[in-house]
Order: sequence, then C-alpha cells, then structure tokens
Amino acid sequence: MKKIILDFDNVTSVREAHDYIASKMNFPDYYGKNLDALYDSLTEIGNEVYVKIINCDLLDEVENSIVNVFWDAEIENDMLYVEVERKRTGNEDRTS
Repeated sequence: MKKIILDFDNVTSVREAHDYIASKMNFPDYYGKNLDALYDSLTEIGNEVYVKIINCDLLDEVENSIVNVFWDAEIENDMLYVEVERKRTGNEDRTS
C-alpha cells in the first residue's frame, strides 16, 4: 500500500493546495485543480493508497472542503484510506 502524507502547514491558497495535492498524489498534468477534479481523481485511484492529512484547519473553509472531498472519495473508493489530524490551536487542552 502506498502511503502519502499531505501536510497543509505551509499551504496558503487554494491554488497552492491543489498544486501540492496534485504533486504529492502524482495526479496527471490534466488535473483540473478544483474540488470536482479532486473527487474524480481520488475515486479513480486503482491501487491501495493511505493518505494522512496533517496540519489542516477544519474551521478554514478551503481546507475543510478539501478534507470533505477526501472523505467522500474514501466512501466511494475502496482503495482509498484517509486519516485526518487537525491543526491544534493554542486554546486547546493538550492533555485530552
């Protein structure tokens, strides 16, 4: 199984997010760099792939939308496994 870590810590724009995902996921050059194209690409994966998404802010509309697409595609594609580790904020209790 291929394992990919997507670290959104330094991603600052939608375009950068799609460029980063396309590069890490080895999507073809014709990848459309939008949420529909992301879903299509993820549901077309034919080999087992484990994707861990880290440092994402689920309160951020862009990052949350991208994570939701990964989760939706995971439901549709038995070859895709997704784990999400959300970004911690300074206000969280780290003991829980």
